[in-house]
This record gives sequence, structure tokens and C-alpha cells, in this order.
Amino acid sequence: MRDEYTAITRFADLDTQRHVTSRTYESFALEGRYRMLAKLGIPFEQIKNEQISLVTINGYCKFHRQQFPGAELKVETTLTPSPEGRGEQHWDQKILDTSGELVAHLQQSTRAEKSGVPFSVEVVTKDSSEPAGQILYENLKPWSGRNQRVISQYQIPYADRDFAGKYNAAALWKIFEEGRWMFVEKIGLTYERIVELDTTSFYMGSIYNFFAEVPAGRTLEVVTWIERIDKIRYYFRQDVLHNGKLLLTMRDEQLIVSLSKARPQRASAEFMKYIGKYVEFD
Repeated sequence: MRDEYTAITRFADLDTQRHVTSRTYESFALEGRYRMLAKLGIPFEQIKNEQISLVTINGYCKFHRQQFPGAELKVETTLTPSPEGRGEQHWDQKILDTSGELVAHLQQSTRAEKSGVPFSVEVVTKDSSEPAGQILYENLKPWSGRNQRVISQYQIPYADRDFAGKYNAAALWKIFEEGRWMFVEKIGLTYERIVELDTTSFYMGSIYNFFAEVPAGRTLEVVTWIERIDKIRYYFRQDVLHNGKLLLTMRDEQLIVSLSKARPQRASAEFMKYIGKYVEFD
């Protein structure tokens, strides 16, 4: 089953690197998923009144083309039953610019809940038997214990919850974004040092697994390390815990970029002095 609609980016969507932030694309995708529920006979009014929510289990995102304010984007959503079964949904969503070029590609597996109770969303359409295509998310491996990690504390705001009192995927991505900032601060990569090293990195995409609901307003433990370095890329890993229980985990891809040349480069020896002991696999 398919849906498409048009979304427009705003100045408010820009991040510190003056590009549209990744969370904007996930918010566009979330709108597409709720539009699909409406097509399945669950209108917005019912979704709101009965607190019907789509709880993310696993996900993938990849960003292909930077965007700026005022960009008109087409959000294409395809829904199929999850290959995992168990009544879950598999979402494949592409965001394209006006020339048809791919801007972002997102996938999620979700389960529907009504006021916190599992709720059946039956995908019965003429194309419901259509194969889901390549599944781009996976179950991430636990930390091997081979390297050092940075442990930070993050109090998630009560106000980041949605209409159903839950943290949607975009709100949970924010935890990982904060974790990356706390990591670079704690290892000494200040803005001045980044300029001196002529090295920064761009967030290119992620795979993530969500295991349990994040409790509202609590202080979370964010554990951050680098899984590996592959030429001009490195891969962050982060675990989010509360009272020792693993709630979320993510692996994200970072493109290493020269500030002065504005193009990709390998990690320099000086850069490695800061991150080397946090790298899990050589």
C-alpha cells in the first residue's frame, strides 16, 4: 500500500551545520505513516482520541542530498506486513526533491498500540502480499568490551512527548544526537580544536534498535564509542540505558570532512590521538 504527499522545509529545521536536520526527515516520514493509517480506515480523529501510536522497533535511515529552507520535497510511503510477522508493520519511505533525486531513505518496523496496548493494524489491500524488498535494518551486536567508552547523563524532557504521551523516533534520535555532542566534548574536541585539526564529520545515516519505552523525564545513561574507522568514514555506537536496563542502541555513519576544503578526507594522525582509544575494531 502506498501514499505520497508534499512537505516543505523551514528555517527552523536547520541544524548547527546549516543543513536541514535529520529529525526533520523522520518527522516528515512519521506524517506519512499516520496518513497511511487514515487510508486503512483509521482517521486522524480516531488516532488522536484513542491514542493510537506506531511504536518503533527497528529502523534505518540514510541521507543523500543536503537540503535548505524552502525545499519542496515529496514523501513516498510504502507499507507491507513486517517479514518478522507478529502483526508488525514494515515501512519503506523515500523523500525526493523536485527533480526526483533521492534526498533521504528511511525504513522502520513498528507495532501499533492503542493507549499502550497492542492494537491490530491489518494491511489488507491488493498489494498487501507485495514483498517488502531489501530490509536495511538489522539487530546490532552488543559491545565487545575491547575499547574505552564515554558515559554521559542526559535528562530527556517531558515536553518532547507526543499526543499519546510517548517519545516518537525523532525525539529518541535527539538522545543520540546529544550523545555525540557530549562525546566530542568529553574527549576534548572543542570547536577551536576542530578548526585547528581542519576536521569535522557529517552524519550520513543510522541503523537502530529500540527495546523498551523510555520513561518520561528521567535521567538516562548514554554510552558512546566508535565501532570502527573505514577510510573516510567512522561509525559511532551508542547505548541508552535507564537503571541499568538497555532501552535503545544505534550505529551511525559519519563522513570525515576537511573544513577548509569542504570535501571528504581520511582521519589524520592528530584526529586519531583523540578518538583512537575509543575505537572498538581496528
